[in-house]
Amino acid sequence: MQNRLLTKLAYVFRLLVGGVLLLSGLLKAMHTAAFADLMSQYGAGWFGYAAPVIIAVELFLGILLFLNARPRLFAALTVAFIAIVSAIFLYGVLARGITDCGCFGPLTWLNSRPWITFVRNALIIALLLPSLLSEQQGTPLTRSSFACMTAVAAMVMFLCGYTMHGAQCLKAAPKPFRPIPLAEHPLSEFVSCHPDSTYMVFAFSYTCPHCLNSIGNVSQFVPMGVVDRVIGLSVQDSVGSERFQRLFDVNFDIREIADEQMRRITPSLPVSIFISHDTIENMIGGQVVSPALALP
Repeated sequence: MQNRLLTKLAYVFRLLVGGVLLLSGLLKAMHTAAFADLMSQYGAGWFGYAAPVIIAVELFLGILLFLNARPRLFAALTVAFIAIVSAIFLYGVLARGITDCGCFGPLTWLNSRPWITFVRNALIIALLLPSLLSEQQGTPLTRSSFACMTAVAAMVMFLCGYTMHGAQCLKAAPKPFRPIPLAEHPLSEFVSCHPDSTYMVFAFSYTCPHCLNSIGNVSQFVPMGVVDRVIGLSVQDSVGSERFQRLFDVNFDIREIADEQMRRITPSLPVSIFISHDTIENMIGGQVVSPALALP
Protein backbone atom coordinates (compact mmCIF):
# COMPACT_ATOMS: atom_id res chain seq x y z
CA MET A 1 0.00 0.00 0.00
CA GLN A 2 2.80 2.40 0.95
CA ASN A 3 4.76 1.50 -2.19
CA ARG A 4 1.69 2.17 -4.34
CA LEU A 5 1.15 5.55 -2.66
CA LEU A 6 4.83 6.43 -3.09
CA THR A 7 4.64 5.47 -6.77
CA LYS A 8 1.58 7.68 -7.34
CA LEU A 9 3.14 10.59 -5.48
CA ALA A 10 6.36 10.22 -7.46
CA TYR A 11 4.38 10.25 -10.72
CA VAL A 12 2.43 13.38 -9.72
CA PHE A 13 5.65 15.11 -8.64
CA ARG A 14 7.30 14.25 -11.97
CA LEU A 15 4.35 15.76 -13.84
CA LEU A 16 4.64 18.93 -11.72
CA VAL A 17 8.39 19.24 -12.28
CA GLY A 18 7.99 18.46 -15.98
CA GLY A 19 5.41 21.23 -16.28
CA VAL A 20 7.72 23.73 -14.57
CA LEU A 21 10.60 22.80 -16.91
CA LEU A 22 8.38 23.09 -19.99
CA LEU A 23 7.07 26.50 -18.91
CA SER A 24 10.57 27.74 -18.07
CA GLY A 25 12.07 26.50 -21.34
CA LEU A 26 9.30 27.89 -23.54
CA LEU A 27 9.39 31.33 -21.88
CA LYS A 28 13.17 31.53 -22.35
CA ALA A 29 12.86 30.33 -25.95
CA MET A 30 10.51 33.25 -26.63
CA HIS A 31 13.23 35.69 -25.48
CA THR A 32 16.48 33.83 -26.21
CA ALA A 33 18.48 37.02 -26.89
CA ALA A 34 17.81 38.36 -23.37
CA PHE A 35 18.71 34.98 -21.83
CA ALA A 36 21.90 34.79 -23.93
CA ASP A 37 22.94 38.30 -22.84
CA LEU A 38 22.32 37.31 -19.22
CA MET A 39 24.48 34.20 -19.63
CA SER A 40 27.32 36.28 -21.11
CA GLN A 41 27.41 38.36 -17.90
CA TYR A 42 28.91 35.40 -16.03
CA GLY A 43 32.35 36.51 -17.20
CA ALA A 44 32.72 34.71 -20.53
CA GLY A 45 31.04 36.17 -23.61
CA TRP A 46 30.96 32.77 -25.31
CA PHE A 47 28.68 31.48 -22.53
CA GLY A 48 25.83 33.29 -24.27
CA TYR A 49 25.99 30.68 -27.03
CA ALA A 50 25.00 28.06 -24.43
CA ALA A 51 21.56 29.64 -24.01
CA PRO A 52 19.80 27.52 -26.71
CA VAL A 53 21.49 24.37 -25.37
CA ILE A 54 20.26 25.04 -21.83
CA ILE A 55 16.76 25.72 -23.16
CA ALA A 56 16.77 22.51 -25.25
CA VAL A 57 17.98 20.35 -22.34
CA GLU A 58 15.34 21.85 -20.05
CA LEU A 59 12.55 21.21 -22.55
CA PHE A 60 13.61 17.64 -23.31
CA LEU A 61 13.80 16.78 -19.63
CA GLY A 62 10.38 18.33 -19.11
CA ILE A 63 8.88 16.35 -22.00
CA LEU A 64 10.43 13.06 -20.86
CA LEU A 65 9.20 13.55 -17.30
CA PHE A 66 5.77 14.37 -18.65
CA LEU A 67 5.77 11.24 -20.85
CA ASN A 68 6.87 9.16 -17.81
CA ALA A 69 9.72 7.63 -19.81
CA ARG A 70 12.48 5.85 -17.81
CA PRO A 71 11.38 7.82 -14.70
CA ARG A 72 14.29 6.94 -12.45
CA LEU A 73 16.91 7.78 -15.09
CA PHE A 74 15.41 11.07 -16.21
CA ALA A 75 14.57 12.11 -12.66
CA ALA A 76 18.26 11.64 -11.84
CA LEU A 77 19.33 13.62 -14.92
CA THR A 78 16.91 16.41 -13.98
CA VAL A 79 18.33 16.56 -10.44
CA ALA A 80 21.84 16.79 -11.91
CA PHE A 81 20.74 19.54 -14.32
CA ILE A 82 19.08 21.59 -11.57
CA ALA A 83 22.14 21.19 -9.32
CA ILE A 84 24.50 22.37 -12.11
CA VAL A 85 22.48 25.46 -13.07
CA SER A 86 22.04 26.31 -9.37
CA ALA A 87 25.82 26.16 -8.87
CA ILE A 88 26.35 28.41 -11.91
CA PHE A 89 23.80 30.92 -10.60
CA LEU A 90 25.43 30.85 -7.15
CA TYR A 91 28.73 31.81 -8.80
CA GLY A 92 26.97 34.62 -10.66
CA VAL A 93 25.44 35.97 -7.44
CA LEU A 94 28.66 35.83 -5.42
CA ALA A 95 31.26 36.75 -8.05
CA ARG A 96 29.42 38.78 -10.68
CA GLY A 97 26.64 40.55 -8.76
CA ILE A 98 23.93 38.87 -10.86
CA THR A 99 20.51 38.81 -9.19
CA ASP A 100 18.30 37.63 -12.07
CA CYS A 101 18.41 33.89 -12.77
CA GLY A 102 16.44 34.40 -15.99
CA CYS A 103 14.64 31.10 -15.34
CA PHE A 104 11.29 32.29 -16.64
CA GLY A 105 12.35 34.76 -19.30
CA PRO A 106 10.39 38.03 -19.23
CA LEU A 107 8.25 37.04 -16.21
CA THR A 108 10.52 38.78 -13.70
CA TRP A 109 8.05 38.27 -10.85
CA LEU A 110 8.66 34.51 -11.21
CA ASN A 111 12.45 34.97 -11.31
CA SER A 112 12.26 37.00 -8.10
CA ARG A 113 15.18 37.19 -5.63
CA PRO A 114 18.18 34.81 -5.60
CA TRP A 115 17.24 33.09 -2.34
CA ILE A 116 13.78 32.30 -3.74
CA THR A 117 15.44 30.75 -6.80
CA PHE A 118 17.58 28.49 -4.60
CA VAL A 119 14.59 27.50 -2.47
CA ARG A 120 12.57 26.73 -5.62
CA ASN A 121 15.38 24.60 -7.07
CA ALA A 122 15.77 22.74 -3.77
CA LEU A 123 12.02 22.05 -3.77
CA ILE A 124 12.22 20.69 -7.34
CA ILE A 125 15.02 18.31 -6.29
CA ALA A 126 13.01 17.26 -3.23
CA LEU A 127 9.97 16.48 -5.41
CA LEU A 128 12.11 14.11 -7.50
CA LEU A 129 13.54 12.20 -4.53
CA PRO A 130 10.66 9.66 -4.43
CA SER A 131 11.45 8.78 -8.06
CA LEU A 132 15.10 8.19 -7.14
CA LEU A 133 14.44 6.18 -3.99
CA SER A 134 12.21 3.55 -5.53
CA GLU A 135 11.94 1.75 -8.84
CA GLN A 136 9.20 3.32 -10.97
CA GLN A 137 7.23 1.73 -13.79
CA GLY A 138 7.64 3.95 -16.83
CA THR A 139 5.70 4.30 -20.07
CA PRO A 140 7.44 2.97 -23.20
CA LEU A 141 8.35 5.57 -25.80
CA THR A 142 6.25 4.98 -28.90
CA ARG A 143 6.61 6.32 -32.42
CA SER A 144 4.00 8.94 -31.65
CA SER A 145 6.06 10.03 -28.62
CA PHE A 146 9.18 10.37 -30.74
CA ALA A 147 7.19 12.29 -33.36
CA CYS A 148 5.90 14.64 -30.66
CA MET A 149 9.41 15.21 -29.29
CA THR A 150 10.78 15.84 -32.79
CA ALA A 151 8.04 18.36 -33.55
CA VAL A 152 8.60 20.18 -30.26
CA ALA A 153 12.37 20.19 -30.79
CA ALA A 154 12.00 21.65 -34.28
CA MET A 155 9.59 24.31 -33.10
CA VAL A 156 11.76 25.31 -30.14
CA MET A 157 14.99 25.41 -32.15
CA PHE A 158 13.29 27.62 -34.74
CA LEU A 159 11.95 29.85 -31.97
CA CYS A 160 15.38 30.06 -30.29
CA GLY A 161 17.08 30.92 -33.57
CA TYR A 162 14.46 33.56 -34.36
CA THR A 163 14.54 35.22 -30.93
CA MET A 164 18.34 34.90 -30.60
CA HIS A 165 18.67 37.62 -33.23
CA GLY A 166 19.76 40.86 -31.62
CA ALA A 167 21.66 39.37 -28.68
CA GLN A 168 24.43 41.77 -27.72
CA CYS A 169 26.82 38.95 -26.80
CA LEU A 170 26.75 37.64 -30.39
CA LYS A 171 27.81 40.93 -31.93
CA ALA A 172 31.38 41.74 -32.81
CA ALA A 173 33.47 43.13 -29.96
CA PRO A 174 32.98 46.89 -29.86
CA LYS A 175 35.82 49.20 -30.75
CA PRO A 176 37.43 51.12 -27.87
CA PHE A 177 35.18 54.00 -26.91
CA ARG A 178 36.43 57.38 -28.00
CA PRO A 179 35.63 60.21 -25.58
CA ILE A 180 33.00 62.63 -26.86
CA PRO A 181 32.58 66.24 -25.65
CA LEU A 182 29.19 66.39 -23.95
CA ALA A 183 28.28 69.49 -25.97
CA GLU A 184 28.55 67.43 -29.20
CA HIS A 185 26.21 64.66 -28.03
CA PRO A 186 22.36 64.72 -27.92
CA LEU A 187 22.61 63.94 -24.20
CA SER A 188 23.61 67.59 -23.61
CA GLU A 189 19.99 68.62 -24.28
CA PHE A 190 18.83 66.83 -21.13
CA VAL A 191 21.83 66.82 -18.80
CA SER A 192 24.11 69.63 -17.65
CA CYS A 193 27.25 68.81 -15.70
CA HIS A 194 29.81 70.68 -13.63
CA PRO A 195 33.27 70.33 -15.22
CA ASP A 196 34.90 69.38 -11.89
CA SER A 197 32.48 66.54 -11.07
CA THR A 198 32.01 62.99 -12.32
CA TYR A 199 28.61 61.67 -13.36
CA MET A 200 26.87 58.46 -14.28
CA VAL A 201 23.77 58.86 -16.45
CA PHE A 202 21.67 55.70 -16.32
CA ALA A 203 19.36 55.55 -19.34
CA PHE A 204 16.58 53.02 -18.80
CA SER A 205 12.93 52.09 -19.22
CA TYR A 206 10.39 51.38 -16.50
CA THR A 207 9.35 48.16 -18.27
CA CYS A 208 12.79 46.70 -19.11
CA PRO A 209 13.68 43.72 -16.83
CA HIS A 210 17.45 44.30 -17.15
CA CYS A 211 16.93 47.98 -16.32
CA LEU A 212 14.95 47.19 -13.18
CA ASN A 213 17.46 44.56 -12.08
CA SER A 214 20.18 47.23 -12.33
CA ILE A 215 18.55 49.80 -10.04
CA GLY A 216 20.01 48.45 -6.79
CA ASN A 217 23.56 48.47 -8.19
CA VAL A 218 23.14 51.92 -9.78
CA SER A 219 22.13 53.30 -6.37
CA GLN A 220 25.53 52.21 -4.96
CA PHE A 221 27.75 54.19 -7.36
CA VAL A 222 27.67 57.40 -5.31
CA PRO A 223 27.93 55.83 -1.81
CA MET A 224 30.92 53.77 -2.96
CA GLY A 225 32.65 56.84 -4.41
CA VAL A 226 32.76 55.71 -8.04
CA VAL A 227 31.06 58.92 -9.25
CA ASP A 228 29.93 62.17 -7.64
CA ARG A 229 26.37 62.01 -8.91
CA VAL A 230 23.97 59.62 -10.67
CA ILE A 231 21.25 60.92 -12.99
CA GLY A 232 18.47 58.62 -14.15
CA LEU A 233 17.09 59.18 -17.64
CA SER A 234 13.91 57.24 -18.38
CA VAL A 235 11.45 56.89 -21.21
CA GLN A 236 8.14 58.59 -20.35
CA ASP A 237 5.58 56.08 -19.10
CA SER A 238 3.01 57.22 -16.53
CA VAL A 239 1.83 53.70 -15.66
CA GLY A 240 5.36 52.30 -15.46
CA SER A 241 6.51 55.30 -13.43
CA GLU A 242 3.80 54.78 -10.83
CA ARG A 243 4.67 51.11 -10.43
CA PHE A 244 8.39 51.97 -10.30
CA GLN A 245 7.82 54.46 -7.48
CA ARG A 246 5.97 51.81 -5.48
CA LEU A 247 8.72 49.22 -5.91
CA PHE A 248 11.91 51.28 -5.62
CA ASP A 249 13.28 53.94 -3.30
CA VAL A 250 16.17 55.35 -5.34
CA ASN A 251 18.78 57.86 -4.18
CA PHE A 252 19.15 59.66 -7.51
CA ASP A 253 17.04 62.03 -9.61
CA ILE A 254 15.13 60.67 -12.58
CA ARG A 255 14.32 62.77 -15.63
CA GLU A 256 11.77 61.50 -18.14
CA ILE A 257 12.06 62.07 -21.88
CA ALA A 258 10.10 60.94 -24.93
CA ASP A 259 10.93 57.64 -26.61
CA GLU A 260 12.11 59.40 -29.79
CA GLN A 261 14.48 61.55 -27.73
CA MET A 262 15.88 58.49 -25.96
CA ARG A 263 16.55 56.81 -29.32
CA ARG A 264 18.72 59.77 -30.29
CA ILE A 265 20.87 59.06 -27.24
CA THR A 266 21.01 55.26 -27.40
CA PRO A 267 19.38 52.54 -29.57
CA SER A 268 19.17 50.04 -26.70
CA LEU A 269 18.48 50.05 -22.97
CA PRO A 270 19.82 50.03 -20.36
CA VAL A 271 23.02 52.00 -20.96
CA SER A 272 25.35 53.64 -18.44
CA ILE A 273 27.03 56.86 -19.58
CA PHE A 274 30.03 58.11 -17.62
CA ILE A 275 30.90 61.82 -17.79
CA SER A 276 33.98 63.62 -16.50
CA HIS A 277 35.25 67.14 -17.27
CA ASP A 278 32.28 67.80 -19.58
CA THR A 279 33.30 64.76 -21.64
CA ILE A 280 31.54 61.43 -22.15
CA GLU A 281 34.32 59.02 -21.19
CA ASN A 282 32.42 55.77 -21.72
CA MET A 283 29.05 54.24 -22.60
CA ILE A 284 28.33 50.72 -21.36
CA GLY A 285 25.23 48.81 -22.43
CA GLY A 286 23.53 46.01 -20.53
CA GLN A 287 22.60 45.22 -16.96
CA VAL A 288 24.70 47.13 -14.41
CA VAL A 289 26.88 45.02 -12.11
CA SER A 290 27.88 46.03 -8.60
CA PRO A 291 30.25 49.03 -8.51
CA ALA A 292 32.45 46.95 -6.20
CA LEU A 293 33.57 45.05 -9.32
CA ALA A 294 34.68 48.36 -10.92
CA LEU A 295 36.91 49.29 -8.00
CA PRO A 296 40.61 48.27 -7.89
